[in-house]
Amino acid sequence: MPGVCPATGRDNVAMKPSGSHSLHDAFRKANAATFLFSTSGAFFLLLPVYLQQSGSSPAQIGLVAGLLRASSLVARPLAGRLLDRFGRRPVTAAGAGLAIVGVLSLFAFPRVGIPFLVMRILQGIGTSLVDSGLGATVADLSPPAARARVFSIYTAWMNLASALMPGAGEAIARHGGFFSLFGAAALVLTGGLLMVERLPETAPPHHKEVEPLPSLIKGAAPLLLGGVVVGLAYGVLSVFVPVARIAAAPGRVGMFFFAYFVGLIGVRLAGGLGLEWVTRPRVLLPGYGLMAAGLAALPLGHSSILLVSVGLICGASHGILMPVIYALLLFGVPRDRRGWAVALLAAAFDLGNVVGVVGLGLAAEGLGYRGIFALAAVAVAAGAATAHWWGRR
Repeated sequence: MPGVCPATGRDNVAMKPSGSHSLHDAFRKANAATFLFSTSGAFFLLLPVYLQQSGSSPAQIGLVAGLLRASSLVARPLAGRLLDRFGRRPVTAAGAGLAIVGVLSLFAFPRVGIPFLVMRILQGIGTSLVDSGLGATVADLSPPAARARVFSIYTAWMNLASALMPGAGEAIARHGGFFSLFGAAALVLTGGLLMVERLPETAPPHHKEVEPLPSLIKGAAPLLLGGVVVGLAYGVLSVFVPVARIAAAPGRVGMFFFAYFVGLIGVRLAGGLGLEWVTRPRVLLPGYGLMAAGLAALPLGHSSILLVSVGLICGASHGILMPVIYALLLFGVPRDRRGWAVALLAAAFDLGNVVGVVGLGLAAEGLGYRGIFALAAVAVAAGAATAHWWGRR
């Protein structure tokens, strides 16, 4: 559906693939690629467990996870510039290649040290290029009026892998060791790279005069703060729940992530298939409240019922928040700035991850894991209130 932004008067029509590529075929390939890349990412949710079993401290675990996310964060401006200048497909493929090199390096550098950390930086940069490239491709393909729904379906495939594959990865690591898991991650990344090569190029063929980047950032600041809040919560949950006492029993790590992504995928499918209130801006504040409540509940016990309940609650809130933020951010953004806009939102999410895993990882040395879950709940509530107040102004 073509459209014109009422604020700028700029054409906001979705880019359509050319040649033999149909729109539906392009979406199918983008969904398949993101499923494969997300499968590899889901396997790496078990990296904190590998580090813990290798003798790493909570601060070291937070450092490694934070370095992955920090390198991804720092690479986001580069990703935005490259995507808008050189196109979506070549930049995404280059990112996949870097990620494959980073994963395979674990066979050469299995312990935390300078080479290990350098390779995590490389892996984070590759992940940044892949995420931003696929997100920009979907933004180009989707009609503006249906962007939240399209994003919901696209990310449902992303998070389906995140729901199913941590349990599969846990089984692989238990029976074949962590290096079998790392080999499987490299294999699915290769499959994702092959799928990216079959995607149409959706970037505009030439550049027009576009909105200055500082103006884009200023207008988007409340939404970007919302992305930081969601990233902080996800960083804390994905890194520290697997090594906390509540998830210590065999199978509980997979159980938590399964519940988290069932909640997330369920909400996104509901929005993508027509439950419109899930994709409207007014759901933002209740979504933030759910996320803070889930984090606050984690220190209250050690039962599997509590673990699964928190996973469902926090996953559902994540599923509600990001499609609405994504759609609001991209409304009225010209095609030559979509790569930047997607990269900025991903950078905000990464920034929240870094603050969560590094800052709260250090806090865990004194507070313990239960203490940092409570602290994270306070941080999410404060950040959400600020984003809501700022956005209304």
